[in-house]
Amino acid sequence: MNAPKISVIIPLYNAENFIRQCLISVLASKFADYEVLVVDDCSTDSSVAEVEKLLPHFGGRLKILSTEKNSGGPGVPRNIGIKNSAGKYVTFIDNDDMILPTSLENFFELAENFQADAVHAVHAFSFDDADGKNFSRDDLTLRKDLSEDFVQFAGLDAENFSRRMKDYVVGKFLWMPWGKFFRRDFLLANRIDFPQIKFSEDFVFCFKCLCLAKNYLRVPLATNIHRIRRGSVSKKVTTSREGVRNWLGVVTSVVSILGDFVDGLEFFRANPEIRRDVLKFFIDAHFYMIRNLFTTVQPHEVPKIFFDELQNPALDQRGKDIIAAHLFAEKVGRL
Repeated sequence: MNAPKISVIIPLYNAENFIRQCLISVLASKFADYEVLVVDDCSTDSSVAEVEKLLPHFGGRLKILSTEKNSGGPGVPRNIGIKNSAGKYVTFIDNDDMILPTSLENFFELAENFQADAVHAVHAFSFDDADGKNFSRDDLTLRKDLSEDFVQFAGLDAENFSRRMKDYVVGKFLWMPWGKFFRRDFLLANRIDFPQIKFSEDFVFCFKCLCLAKNYLRVPLATNIHRIRRGSVSKKVTTSREGVRNWLGVVTSVVSILGDFVDGLEFFRANPEIRRDVLKFFIDAHFYMIRNLFTTVQPHEVPKIFFDELQNPALDQRGKDIIAAHLFAEKVGRL
């Protein structure tokens, strides 16, 4: 049996109400030369049973894998998917999202025509699933990222890496892995995978792809339908100051990993100001997320909590040092 052209990787955890719709959307694809790898992260509901019901419809193209123990995030399941994939290209779908019938076909043709290492669809459809209801076409909203003003046709970000980074630090590249398409050999050759952290693993993965892809293709297409779930981990709101402190552990880990990565690239060693801007972007983005999650903690309190918690010896020292330098620069800059 020939290897499939595309491997679709779906991390799964307690999504019994959504995984069927997700898989049906893949089954509806006009492009049929694919495999689907659903990687279960030790679900405690009937998610796996829902996937098994659809096995006959995929004619051997659907595989169910699992983690040895619950990892607490989608990164480890995605890594297992990459390791076990056989396609020339890899794409990711969240277990509560869907893709359009033309998505795989469009991705494949664009990647082949442009010999792209990565293809980035800059738009997506979304719908608010606050009531857990089935959606209709009228519920969909077209989301356009900041690339809209200059990504008006398919084009490679290949020539000017400095420009690519400057666009990145003003938010013109979204960091979610869904809505993107990667050449599998590119990921393996560069040892790009998701770090084993519970949150923000997508920051690291997508940034490494952006930096290491020789041909990075952005296209003004919407390929995914993103479900906005008010009860999901990323949307939960808490009032706990302790929660803010816990998030610092995530931020220090991410910043430390990224610090090691950028310091290993000649471009950033030769351009320390861009290195600084990249790390500042990651820190500021996380501060923004924290302020939205912890709504009863006053925005000005977040840096203070971080300053206090930077004395915690259990946190990554390299990450703490980078964040402390950023906070100091921000504080002095306001004097």
